[in-house]
Amino acid sequence: MDESVTRSPGLQRVLVVSLVLLVVGGSVMYATAEDPQTVSAAGAESTQIEVSTLRIESYAIRPRAEASVMLEPRRQVELFSETSGRVIEVGAEELERVEEGLVLVRLDPLLAKVAVEKAEAAVARSQSELALAQSNLKRRSSLADRKVVSHSALDDAQNAERIASAALRESMAARDEAHDQLEKKEMRAPFSGVLRSFPIEIGEYVRQGEQIAELLDVSTARATVGLADREIVAVRAGESVRLAVEAYPNERFEGKIIHVGAAADEKTKKFPVEVEVPNEQGRLLPGMVARVHLDLGKPISRTVVPRDATVHEFGLRFVFVVVEETPGAFVARRRRVIVRELPFRPAEYEVVEGLEIGEEVATTGIRQLSDGTPVRRRGKRAS
Repeated sequence: MDESVTRSPGLQRVLVVSLVLLVVGGSVMYATAEDPQTVSAAGAESTQIEVSTLRIESYAIRPRAEASVMLEPRRQVELFSETSGRVIEVGAEELERVEEGLVLVRLDPLLAKVAVEKAEAAVARSQSELALAQSNLKRRSSLADRKVVSHSALDDAQNAERIASAALRESMAARDEAHDQLEKKEMRAPFSGVLRSFPIEIGEYVRQGEQIAELLDVSTARATVGLADREIVAVRAGESVRLAVEAYPNERFEGKIIHVGAAADEKTKKFPVEVEVPNEQGRLLPGMVARVHLDLGKPISRTVVPRDATVHEFGLRFVFVVVEETPGAFVARRRRVIVRELPFRPAEYEVVEGLEIGEEVATTGIRQLSDGTPVRRRGKRAS
């Protein structure tokens, strides 16, 4: 060794300090280094795909039918004048609610009253003539029994009595007709309702057969729903229905089935079912659009799966069942399922074959999955 080196105390100190730093640095690196097993576990976890899962269950679903309909009145009639005359009184206005028996229109009754007086006088005259004929007949019958008058005279009396009796019936019929014509000078509401049309004014001349008004009975609202053959067999008259009306989006109205069609409509091939909803407050108006909900039979237990949890490929449906193959390690297994539509439940399928109750299926991230992909259930970490 070079004597200059061994004799230099500064150089020796530098070497010693460097050696100490190397030793300390190695110890620190060793102490802070990650466990190889931990690194391996973290790497494995990073390859997993996080998914949400749903446990397959079976629950009762009641078959239902729905249809959009237009509300109609319980009944509606067009009122026509049965006689002629000038309008002298109007008892309501168009679109107004009226009570049963209210006089809607009164026509000038003068001529009708005159006709009634004439008819009454004709009846009185006929009654008098009949009384005279009957008296003559009685008298001649008594004389004929004593052989005082001939049989021809008795026949004349009997014929006169029959003619007088017929004349009385004819005059009484004419009197009834005159009274009927007088009554027809007043047109009354046949039931309580709303006048949809009533284009009549005082002073107007109305002819026989002319339309006076159109009256709607809105005490109940009715609608007709068309059902298919597999649906019509599950409904009965008297069963409850529910209506959702567009005009009242936050309300539901209860009604019932009143008639079930026994034959399908020739055009639509649907069976008509008539439903009725109470409408005491008159809020349900003819012409409003409503959606009718009908229950079809009793609830049936069904196994369902979300539509979004299925994959459609080449006309087949698949799901990814999440299974625990080793403790704490979950993988997605691709499985074919047979499903069918659930009426009025667009977000679900009914499982016919391929899944058991209690199994878990992935509901998110399914486009990233393939058979055997490691997965981590959202909110559930491997132990």
